[in-house]
Amino acid sequence: MNNNIQEHWSKSEIPGLDAILFQDGTMIMINFYAVTTKSGKRHYASPICETTAQSVEKYNSGVWREIQPHPASFTLPDGRKVYFGEGTMGQEGFVALTEDNDQLIWALFCTDSNPFVSGEFVNGKIRVYSTYDLYFNIDIHTPEKITIEAEE
Repeated sequence: MNNNIQEHWSKSEIPGLDAILFQDGTMIMINFYAVTTKSGKRHYASPICETTAQSVEKYNSGVWREIQPHPASFTLPDGRKVYFGEGTMGQEGFVALTEDNDQLIWALFCTDSNPFVSGEFVNGKIRVYSTYDLYFNIDIHTPEKITIEAEE
């Protein structure tokens, strides 16, 4: 566990980048993109690289973004908690998994997802719904494995 990460988490702050932050300070940068075809628009999330919060902070000390958890956050059957909500800009969203004592396990920040306003646990994955009419399915053990689908 990285005390700097937990300190920022306790102040409702995570890096304001398209990335997943882990409790040890590791970060996986994510590329979110959409492809338009004749059958419609498809959304994707693809890991780009691995780095650390310390390395990112070295070049951008203002990387920490305040987040606002939605009141509908929920608890998993094993006691871990799922928080979701928004960043300080209207188009940002976040999802986080914590231990039952609120120690961060990982947090995903999206700069262009819109806020996440509801969530559920489906087939071993966290599913969160954004105001952009998309839902993100996130594996709790490997959160970089994200599938994005349009609400019907």
